[in-house]
Amino acid sequence: MALICLDLDGTVLHEGKPVKGVIESIKLLKENNHEIAIATGRSPLLLNNYDSLLGIDYLVLANGGYVQVKGDIIFERYIPNKCVKKAMEYSDNENVDLVIEYDDKYVAYRKNTDIPDRFCDIFKIEKPDIDCKYYPNRNVFSMIVFDSEKVDDMRKKLPELQFNSSNELGYDVNLKGDLKADGIKALVKHLGYKMNDVFAIGDGYNDISMIKTVGHGIAMGNASQELKDTAEYVTTDVNNYGLMNALKYYSLI
Repeated sequence: MALICLDLDGTVLHEGKPVKGVIESIKLLKENNHEIAIATGRSPLLLNNYDSLLGIDYLVLANGGYVQVKGDIIFERYIPNKCVKKAMEYSDNENVDLVIEYDDKYVAYRKNTDIPDRFCDIFKIEKPDIDCKYYPNRNVFSMIVFDSEKVDDMRKKLPELQFNSSNELGYDVNLKGDLKADGIKALVKHLGYKMNDVFAIGDGYNDISMIKTVGHGIAMGNASQELKDTAEYVTTDVNNYGLMNALKYYSLI
């Protein structure tokens, strides 16, 4: 029996919808007594019930900052409020669009351009309303910034945080660490798996740490080259049965 950790966007989903072969593949995995986890950069608010649609009970969300097992939270890590405040101050001083993913709200702290809304269109998620307040006691899963020219400067001025390209428009901002790998380690420990029996499949920069950590790391055919170079195996594109072909290659289905 194996544990298979699936990224969502670009791996299981394309433009917000499960791609061909995904539902069937998950059903076959279950019939073969394997267990499945979602491992995504999306926070709980942005999961959009994909866990229910796919029938998956193990969730590694917010790039590893929040892990849930059949409704129970087993691991959570938030961005410290002082770091959030520093990011807001940078956004104000440099006029950078910034979106905040709170535990109960998804809002734009600053939205001077249409880029945050275009970002949401790509992932088929709700566009954030503007809320310029600072909430010192509200949990923050992650943030998103939308200025590639300022990212290197932000890395220097906000060394506690980690910036990973989510797509051509935005950068995921998380507390520095191993991201999804940390969440998967917590899940693996909780379920009692050996890491060699764990598979992970993804396509983005935020998947690199988990691909390196698990026993068998798989890159989608549409993945970044850096992820492909890290992976044990590269499958076909998301729209060309990439997930199903990878699972067949490893005889999991």
